[in-house]
Amino acid sequence: MNMISEFLSYPFIHRALLASVMVGILCPFMGNFVVARRMSFFSDAISHAAFAGIALGALLGIDFSVSSIALAICIAIFIAYLSEKTNLSADTVIGIAFSAVIATGMLLIGMLKGYRTDLFAFLFGDILAVSKTDLMIIFTVGVLTITFVLVFFKPFLQITFNRDLARVEGIKVRFFEYLLFLIIALVVTVSLKIVGIILVTSLLIVPAAAARNLASSMSRLFGLSCVFGVISGVVGLAGSIYLNTSSGPTIVITSIGIFFLTMLKRVNR
Repeated sequence: MNMISEFLSYPFIHRALLASVMVGILCPFMGNFVVARRMSFFSDAISHAAFAGIALGALLGIDFSVSSIALAICIAIFIAYLSEKTNLSADTVIGIAFSAVIATGMLLIGMLKGYRTDLFAFLFGDILAVSKTDLMIIFTVGVLTITFVLVFFKPFLQITFNRDLARVEGIKVRFFEYLLFLIIALVVTVSLKIVGIILVTSLLIVPAAAARNLASSMSRLFGLSCVFGVISGVVGLAGSIYLNTSSGPTIVITSIGIFFLTMLKRVNR
């Protein structure tokens, strides 16, 4: 108990807890669309695009947040554009983008001089290094994301489950698909410092998948996914401090544990 009180007295722990709660809400909230549209590979491509942007920022001396978000948005638009303008499948288009950003990121890293610990911290995440600026960025993106999704909730759902019917009903499918891709790109990018490039897709997908095991309605689906995300973030952070393990993997392992518990609940119905 004394150890917990001691840890909670540090400002960086307060920032880490806030970050874990915000990302725990934001990632699963958008993860419901990722799961429904089967876009997990898309989030992987975006996370690696953001890493290439971080490497570019390190090379040019640009703020990492600016360079990563800019390149992630460019890749999201590129994927959406090619998916619309070519006969290639979505997986093929995403695979092309994924290959391009992986190669670009590796080339840029090779051009950097010396070992950059600040750069490689993004691979697995470092929630304890979250700054006040990071919190403000996550909070701003979170508020804008949830506002946009709630305002355009119906068209987002329509283009997710039946694009053709949405087009017949007068929904601007192209506009809302671009908007959805951009929002997911932003959410992935601002979450990198928390769980890392390798694991950010897991925090998008696993709590949302766990919620699908129990939810009987859309409102319950979104609510449960956010609850599971917050529990994963807070419990995972506490576990990483107590066990002296990396925060990102511990958070994801916690979310996977929740998923299997919901699977047991579903099987026993």
